[in-house]
Amino acid sequence: MSFLGVTYGHEKDENLKEFLDALPLPPEKKEAFLKSKPLAKFEKDGDTYISTTITPEGEKVIKFKNGVEFDEQVSESITAKTTFTVEDNIITQVQTFPDGKSVTYKREFTNDGLTVYLTFTDWNGTAKRYYVAQ
Repeated sequence: MSFLGVTYGHEKDENLKEFLDALPLPPEKKEAFLKSKPLAKFEKDGDTYISTTITPEGEKVIKFKNGVEFDEQVSESITAKTTFTVEDNIITQVQTFPDGKSVTYKREFTNDGLTVYLTFTDWNGTAKRYYVAQ
């Protein structure tokens, strides 16, 4: 798990607009995501993992245990049931919403980068976000 403790900076996207258009989000949130160039970092403390995402709006920290479902506050009004699974160089996050729909983030780490594959139950495509190690 050589990716632990490494900060990854956003580089480019594929199909992100199409992915966001499939989500029930207000236009201003979609636009903010499209413009976002976040930093991402994963760390581990005992059996707890720590995901940190840094954007101009602030820092979002999520603490989780491998395979253990928890309630994630996605926005002021939405809570998802979220599970992270860590296997070798891949971290998969599944957010299941009250309406039964889900978003999956599959993060694949390499020696010099990170690719995040995004899928949604109401969309047949896959979006990708590419990051490079800082």
